[in-house]
Amino acid sequence: MISADERRLQETYRREDRSLLQYAREASLYTPVADRPLRDAMLRIAGEESAALESFGETLDRRRVPLPYLGSFPMQFTDLNFVAIRYFVPKLIAEQKQDLAKLEADVPALADAPARAAVQDLVEIHKRHLKELESLA
Repeated sequence: MISADERRLQETYRREDRSLLQYAREASLYTPVADRPLRDAMLRIAGEESAALESFGETLDRRRVPLPYLGSFPMQFTDLNFVAIRYFVPKLIAEQKQDLAKLEADVPALADAPARAAVQDLVEIHKRHLKELESLA
C-alpha cells in the first residue's frame, strides 16, 4: 500500500513534469529574431528544471516510490501553441508562481524529512528561475 507521502511525491513529480514550462519545450512559439535570446533563456530554464525533475525522480526511485503515469499536458496549454513568445512569457510567469505555491505547500505536508528536502530543492530552483523569467519579461 502506498503512503500519503508517496502519493504526494508522485503527484508532485507528475505536476512538475506536466507544467507549462515543460510544455514550452514542445510548443511552437513565434519568436522574432529580436526575441531569440528570451526563447533561448526560457528553454535553458526549462532544461534545468527538467534535469532537477530527473534528479527528483531518481530520489523517488531510490526510495522505491514508483514514478506515476504522467498523462498528457493540460488541454488549456494547447491554446498557447503558435503564439508570440512575448504573449507566452507572462502566462508562463503566472503559472510558475502557482506551481511554486503548490511546491511550497507540499514541503510541510510531507512527514518524511528526506522527502521534504527533495521537494525543497525543487522549490529553490523554481524561485531562482521565476526571478530570472521575471527579469526577462
